[in-house]
Amino acid sequence: MKKTKPKKLLTVLLALCMVLSIVPITAFAVEIDFLPQGVTYLNDFKHTYHTQVNVTANVSVKDSNGAVVETTQVSKSSGEFNFITEGFPSAEVLQTAVGNLQTEIETPYKARGTVTSENESAGPIIDHFESASLYTFTPTSGNPVDFSSDLEAAKQYFNEHPDATGTFTVILDVHQYQIYDYTYDLTVQENSQPASTITSAVVKNVKFNYQPGDAPQATAEVYNADADKYEIAYECWQEFENNEPVAAWYSDNGSHGSLPTITEFESGKKYVYFLMLKPKDGYSFNSETTVTVNGESVKSSLSGEYLYVPAVKTITPTKQNTVITSAAVENVKLDYKDGETPRTTATAAAADRDKYDILYECWGKLEKTDEYTTKSVAYWYSDEDYCPSGYADLTSFDKDGKYEYSVRLEAKDGYIFSDSISADDITLNGKSLPEGSFAMTLDDNRTCVMTYGMNMRPGQAVAKIDFIARTNFNAGDKPSFMTSAVDPFIDLDHERWDANDGSGYGITSSDYWNERYNGKLITEFETGKSYTYGVYFKISDLGMEEGYRFDKNTKLYINGEEITLTPDQINVDDNGETIWFSNVLTMTPTTVKVIDVVEINDATVSFKDGDKPVFTGDVPDDVYYVLRAAWWELNSKTGAISADFFSGAYENKITAFEAGKTYHYGVYVVAYGDVGNIRYIFGPDTKLKINGEFVNYTRYEGDESDGSDGTMWVLTDLTMTPAADGHTHKYGTEWKYDETNHWHECECGNKADITAHNFKWIVDRKATTTEKGSKHEECTVCGYKKAAVDIPKIDSHNHDYGTEWKYDSTNHWHECEDGEKADITAHNFKWIIDKEATTAEKGSKHEECTICGYKKTAVDIPAIGFGSSSDDKANKPTNTVSSESSSADQLNNTANTASPKTGNSGNIILWIALLFVSGGVFITATAVDRKKTKNK
Repeated sequence: MKKTKPKKLLTVLLALCMVLSIVPITAFAVEIDFLPQGVTYLNDFKHTYHTQVNVTANVSVKDSNGAVVETTQVSKSSGEFNFITEGFPSAEVLQTAVGNLQTEIETPYKARGTVTSENESAGPIIDHFESASLYTFTPTSGNPVDFSSDLEAAKQYFNEHPDATGTFTVILDVHQYQIYDYTYDLTVQENSQPASTITSAVVKNVKFNYQPGDAPQATAEVYNADADKYEIAYECWQEFENNEPVAAWYSDNGSHGSLPTITEFESGKKYVYFLMLKPKDGYSFNSETTVTVNGESVKSSLSGEYLYVPAVKTITPTKQNTVITSAAVENVKLDYKDGETPRTTATAAAADRDKYDILYECWGKLEKTDEYTTKSVAYWYSDEDYCPSGYADLTSFDKDGKYEYSVRLEAKDGYIFSDSISADDITLNGKSLPEGSFAMTLDDNRTCVMTYGMNMRPGQAVAKIDFIARTNFNAGDKPSFMTSAVDPFIDLDHERWDANDGSGYGITSSDYWNERYNGKLITEFETGKSYTYGVYFKISDLGMEEGYRFDKNTKLYINGEEITLTPDQINVDDNGETIWFSNVLTMTPTTVKVIDVVEINDATVSFKDGDKPVFTGDVPDDVYYVLRAAWWELNSKTGAISADFFSGAYENKITAFEAGKTYHYGVYVVAYGDVGNIRYIFGPDTKLKINGEFVNYTRYEGDESDGSDGTMWVLTDLTMTPAADGHTHKYGTEWKYDETNHWHECECGNKADITAHNFKWIVDRKATTTEKGSKHEECTVCGYKKAAVDIPKIDSHNHDYGTEWKYDSTNHWHECEDGEKADITAHNFKWIIDKEATTAEKGSKHEECTICGYKKTAVDIPAIGFGSSSDDKANKPTNTVSSESSSADQLNNTANTASPKTGNSGNIILWIALLFVSGGVFITATAVDRKKTKNK
C-alpha cells in the first residue's frame, strides 16, 4: 500500500522538535536548590521565527521563431531574515514576499516580450537556532524582578531574600532562523523581428581618459543587442590648434587625408574625438537616428549610408599627481597599561612608503561634559610642533581614564590624497577601522588625518572565557565548528582538532590556519582513533577599547564547565591580545550502530467482538531498544493506546472492539542511545517483526533525507477486524488484486484496504521508424499488469493533443486528431453525495473523477438507524490507511499548533514530539530501567 510521506513543513517542524530536545533543553536543567521554600519553580517556552525569502528564476529567452537564444538564472532576496513572526509565517506573507521578488525579476523581461512561468518549487530550510534562558521572579506581592539571563544574580537575590514567596520562571527563548527558497522556470517569448530601419544606436566603452604619452586606441564597442544591425566603421582623434586640425589618428589606418599621424597624446594640447558607424546588410540609418556614446546623447548626420558622429568629446591631457585612495598604518601600540608613557610607534605599510609618511601621532585624554559628549583635556603629540596650546600635557596613561588615538599622513611628491577618502579606506594594524572612526584631507589634499573611533582604556585582565563548543562526534562525522560568540570583549579566532596518531593530520575552523597542515586535513573522524582539541581567542575591538587583556590566570569554560589546565597548556602573547589553549581535551568518536530488526513478541493482535483492548507485547532480552507504547487505531480520532502519557491523543477512546470494523496496530520504540562508546539508533531500512512475522509500516520521522534516529513511532500494516461470529480477521501483508482494485485478504476470504490501482506506463520496447514498440500499464502498489499495447512507429506526423479530457470506465487521456493518446492515467475518484440519507429514507451517492469528470453509477446510502455510523460521508476514501486518512495527514493538519491539546485531530505523533521537548530525559531513564540487567 502506498504511504504518503509527511509534508516539507511537517519535516521542518519535527526536525525543530528534535533539535530542541538535544540543544536548548539543557537550558531547563537549572539547579533550583537555591530557591526558598515559599517559591514555586516554573518552566516556560517562547519561539520566534526569522525568515528570509529567496526567489530564483531559470530564464529561457526565445526568439520570434520559438528557438531558445538565451538562458540565465536570476535570483532576488528579501534580505537578512526580515520576516519575524511568533508562529511559522503564513502563506499570505510568503506569497506576498515571493510575488514582490518575482516582479523585480520579470519586469525587465516584459519589455522584450511575453513571459510565462512554470515548474514552481518551494520549501523552508532551517539555517540556525539561537536560544537563551531568561529568569524572572514574580513575588506574591510587589513588582516582578527581571534577572535577564544572569542566573548568578537570581541566586544572589534569593540568598538575600530567604523568606521570599512567589513564582520563579525560566523561559527558554528560542529564535529559529530559516530560509524560504522559491524556484521556478521563466520563459520569455520575444516580440517579432524589429524593422530594418535603425532608429537608435548605442556605442560604449570609448576611452577618453588619456594621459600625456598615451597612444590612441580603438576602444568603441556596439551594444550586444545591436551587433547584427551596425558596426564601428572607424574611430578618429584630431589635434586642433586655432580651431584647425593639425594631426589625426584613424582606427582603420585608411587614407583620410594628408594630416600627420598622432602617435601619442601631448600634455596641454587639445584633441577632438569623431566616430563613423556602418549599417549591416538589411539595415539602414536615417536622419532621425539617435546616438548615445558612453551613455551621453550626441549629434549625428548621414554620410551616404554611413552615420557620421562628429565632435563627440574634447580632451586636453595634462600631467597629474597620482591620487591615493586608500592607506594602511601599521605597528600602532594600542595596549598601554596603567602608568605607561605614550610613544611613537606608527609606520606606513611597506607597500605604501613611496606614497606617504607619518606626519605625527596623537593621544588625547577625554572627559565627559554630559551624558552623551566628551572633550579632550590633555594631549600627547609625537611632533610637539603640532600640539595645540592651552591644554595639559599627557605624560602617562591612567587606568581610570579614556583616551583617543589619531594619526596624520603626509603625501610624498607626485601624490595627493583623494577628496573622497574615508575611514572605510584606511586600515590600522591590518584591520578595518571600528565604527565611529573618521578621516579627512587637508592642505590641498597633501595630508590626511585619521581618528580611531574607539576610546582606549589601560589594560585589565580577562578573568574567564565561557563559550559553547561541539566536543563529541560520531565515527564518520565530518568536522564542524560552532564558532559561537563569547562576549563583546573577546573574539573566537579558531578551534582546532589534531589526530593523536602522529600522522600530522588536523583541521581548524580557519582557512588561514589550515594551510599549516600542508594538505593533511581531517575530512572525517575515524573509529578507534582519538583526537585532541585546542582553541584560540583574541581581544575584540571593543575589548581593546575597554583595556581588556589575557594573562596566565585566564580560566577556560566550555559548555558551562571549567576546564582544568596546566600552565604549559596556556600561551599568551606579549601584549595579552591573544591566548591559545592547547590539548584542552581528548575525544574518541562514538561508533553508530544501526539496529537492523526490531522484534516485538507475545503481542495480542486478535480480538473478538466486544473484547476490551489489552497490550501484551514485549521485546527480547539483550536488545538495545525498548517498547514504550502500542496502540490500536480505527481512524485518526478513534483509538486505544497503552501509555497513559499519550491518553489524550484520541478524541474517542476504544473501550471495546466492534465486529466489522478494521483496526490498525501501531508501536512506539526507543533505542538505548549510547552504550559505552557505541550509539544505537534505528535506520531508514530497519525492519519490524511482530510475533515472528515481518510487517510493513509507515515511519514518521523528522529527517526525510535519512530517517536515522533513536526513536520509531510507526503505524503498521497489521490489521484486525473482529467478526460477529467470533472469528477475528487477520489480514496478510501480501497484496491480492483483480483488474480494478488491490486489497489485503484474511484466510477466510474477507478483504480490507480495497483501493483502486495506481497505474504507471512501462515501455517494454521502444518504437523506431521501422518497427512498432510495446508498452503496458502496471500498478505501482501491487504490481498488477495490464495487457501490453503497441506504440506506433515513429513518423513525421507531429501530434497535436487536444486540451479536453477523453475517458472510458478505467482511464482518461488527451487525444490527437489521428487517434493517438497521451497522458493516459487511471481515474482519481471521490464520493459525491447526491441525496442525504434520513432516518426514514435512503440516500444516494456516486463516485466521480476529480480530473476528467467521469461518473460511476450511483449507489444507495442506507437509511440512518439508531446507533448507525456516520462514516459514510462524501470524499471518505475506501482505504482506511490510505494517504488521505493516515496519521501523516493528521500531522499536516496540526503542524503549526503550538502544543497538543486533548480533543484535537488525533495527532499522536505530535504527542511524541512533545515527549522530546518536555521529557527527553524521561525516555532515556525509562529505556535503561526497562533493559534487562546484563553486561553489554
